[in-house]
Amino acid sequence: MSRMNVTEIDEVNYGLYLWEMPGGALVMDEEGNYLNIAAMKGDIVRIKRIKDAAKSYGLEEGKPVWFSAHRRVTDEEYELQRQRMEVGLVPDELDVPAIKEDIEQKRKLGLYK
Repeated sequence: MSRMNVTEIDEVNYGLYLWEMPGGALVMDEEGNYLNIAAMKGDIVRIKRIKDAAKSYGLEEGKPVWFSAHRRVTDEEYELQRQRMEVGLVPDELDVPAIKEDIEQKRKLGLYK
């Protein structure tokens, strides 16, 4: 049996860096907020900022990990996204790749011209 190599492709170059501990856990506070920074992929200034922030919290281990197309949302935005998802809409009105995919699917079904 041959082995297939899989390469992850980022949808976009913007997103978030989150702090990941050696065991794979993402660092968050008691309110569920992740240690993160919005950035363009590979932005060395932003990567340094999250490293400095982790160090300031006493985190000597771990590393920044990239999450393409992710962004911060307020509690109100999250609630609106949840409501949109419940009625069958793309949850995040700013998720351009998901909106394009939704339009493509609707075209295939004849629901969108």
